[in-house]
Amino acid sequence: MIENPTFIDPYLFECHFYAFKSYVENISSLQFNSFTSNPFTYEQEGYKSRLYSLAKEKLTFQAWVEEDIGSGHITKAVIDAIELPNNNLVPWQARFGLERRPHNLLHKLVPKSELCIDVETELFKLFHSSEDNVRFDNLVSLFGKKYSLIAYLYFIKDKSRYLPIAPSHFDEIFEMLGSGFKTSQKCTWENYLIYLSHIGEITRMLNEHAIGEASLLDAHSFCWMLGSHVKESGHLPDVNQYKNLPETERDAIVKSRIGQGQFRTQLINYWGMCSVTKCSFIPILRASHIKPWLTSSHEERLDLHNGLLLSPNMDICFDQGLISFDKDGQIIVSKTLSADDKQSLGISNNQKLIKISDRHQKFLKFHRESIFKNT
Repeated sequence: MIENPTFIDPYLFECHFYAFKSYVENISSLQFNSFTSNPFTYEQEGYKSRLYSLAKEKLTFQAWVEEDIGSGHITKAVIDAIELPNNNLVPWQARFGLERRPHNLLHKLVPKSELCIDVETELFKLFHSSEDNVRFDNLVSLFGKKYSLIAYLYFIKDKSRYLPIAPSHFDEIFEMLGSGFKTSQKCTWENYLIYLSHIGEITRMLNEHAIGEASLLDAHSFCWMLGSHVKESGHLPDVNQYKNLPETERDAIVKSRIGQGQFRTQLINYWGMCSVTKCSFIPILRASHIKPWLTSSHEERLDLHNGLLLSPNMDICFDQGLISFDKDGQIIVSKTLSADDKQSLGISNNQKLIKISDRHQKFLKFHRESIFKNT
């Protein structure tokens, strides 16, 4: 029975996701809709898929036969699949000496020796059997607790199910996202499964935020960039106020962000259609904060009057400050948009919000003064 420690806190995830999104959009000057469509995230993290393909080419495990076991052929193929240029998924480059390489055992193997037969037997079975739990424990027995190495081999076996790992880095990320789960010094099959479950939960949350069909590898990239690029840039959100709240208050905030209380659901119930164009095809409409998430208080983030339900073109323009709305809900269009641009985007000076209340006013005022680009 695998114990399931605290999972990802939805509120903390959302805070960090918007920080991540803001960082990526500032760097790339483009809206972040998916990891592959944004050039910055693709440049930073797209190498993992390319590395996976190259490693499989080097490994050619489909061509292995049992007669190869003990010959050294399997060992060489695995070394070649590890020692790839720019492979930072497993630290093979011997920065701390040859003996410290996680796969150093492979370099010491002598063909036909008993140890070579034992190691190549396990490697053969890893890629040719479904007993992944047994293989994991056996590889630990042979290599020691080389978590990054073993996880990398599983990743190369099947990237739709398994992922590489950098224990200390992911421990820090999970803590940022509200989980007490640790991977450092815990190289076991059970621990690896919980790690994958955490990444799976993050994948689900990414998909809820409408960034396209996020994969496990996308979630892995999100975590990696959050703990490196975003953290180093100083863009991480201040969540201490939330963390210091009593547990009952945190639970109330979390419950308001999921299920029927989710912000988008509130806006759908309130507006029923695009707040401007009256488009009623709900699947494409986007929940847009008027006062951005990162600059809003906890109460403002949950206030449905701090939100508009917008068609994609309207959402992008509103988010980028190319349109705003006056106190009567009348659209204001930035001078940076030409007449042709406005026509192509379906924007006209006659448009207005389909309804407006006094509770919208402070948020719209903030947007006009702090987000809207009038020059």
